[in-house]
Amino acid sequence: MKSEKNEQGSNVHIIESSSGAEPLLRYVMVDSNNDDEISLIDLWLVLVRRRLLFLGLVLLAVLAGISLALILPEKFNYSTAIEIGGISYSNNGKLVYIEVPSSVLAKINQSYIPFVTKTYLEKYPEFEGVPVVKAKLEKNSGIIFLEVKGAEKHKNTYIDLLNSIVETVKLDHTRISSLKVKDLDLSKNQIKNEIVKIKNQEQLLLSQIKRLDKKAVLLLGRIKETRKQLKESMAMKKNAALESQTAGKALALMLVDTELRASRDGLADLEDQLQITLENDRDEMLNVLAENQQQQTEKAMMLEKLDVESSNLLQTRAITAPIQSIKPVGVGKLIVVIALLGGLFLALFGVFFAEFISKARKQQASL
Repeated sequence: MKSEKNEQGSNVHIIESSSGAEPLLRYVMVDSNNDDEISLIDLWLVLVRRRLLFLGLVLLAVLAGISLALILPEKFNYSTAIEIGGISYSNNGKLVYIEVPSSVLAKINQSYIPFVTKTYLEKYPEFEGVPVVKAKLEKNSGIIFLEVKGAEKHKNTYIDLLNSIVETVKLDHTRISSLKVKDLDLSKNQIKNEIVKIKNQEQLLLSQIKRLDKKAVLLLGRIKETRKQLKESMAMKKNAALESQTAGKALALMLVDTELRASRDGLADLEDQLQITLENDRDEMLNVLAENQQQQTEKAMMLEKLDVESSNLLQTRAITAPIQSIKPVGVGKLIVVIALLGGLFLALFGVFFAEFISKARKQQASL
């Protein structure tokens, strides 16, 4: 076995196996150096050796972040909330909004905020940058929150900005709700006219029922007279039957019989009208009257429902006027945290870069 070094400084071991005069097998073993492998211990030692540089860079970044946070003006949060109005209630008692809340949110973000912001930028050119108004819809509700962050010196302008967005939404919903109010008024007037017609029909039915009562009195009178006539005719027939029969008496008796039959038929017809025809007419009219009164009740309930719907019509409104947050909500703390994290990465890079430069110089000096 022979050992030698190659150009890279690695140990090369050559093993030969022979059988007879010439070698049959030759093995080559290479031992590589581990000088280029990265060790966590070496990295730690580098950090320890250059700890002053590391801490100095971190401190410098933190100081820069603190200085920037102090230089930036304090910002406050200005906010308000819009409650979307309702035009009716569903069968399960849920409010039917004037407009779907998600649609309102889309309008605010894509139309109202850009338009109002542009208007105020033209009116107040002293704005530093474009104010960012954020709109957020509360989950499962009809409440949209608006907020904008800015310096206190522009407080009135930010509040006017939020008020303008709220008024824009209210104006749009007033147009929609006014159409609903007109529709409700038309429906109520239509139902009122129907109720008037139904009540007129009721008065007519009551008059007809009163006429039936009068007719019943007349029929009773005629029945009474007919019975009286029938009784008199029967008495005449009885007397005539007791007298001697002559040709004239026989003729008179025949006339009395004819009159009796006519009276009986008339009495039967009068009693039929009183007890059957008149009562049938009365029952029919009473049924129609009951249906009429039922229709009046239903129409009255419909009118009451429309009145309730009109009274429950909710207009879109601002729950509270735009207000300023009590404490500043600037990004000072966030800037310091970002500066600290950035300082750590910068310090690591600086330390290893300095170590790299140092090794490069040593290697150059050894040549």
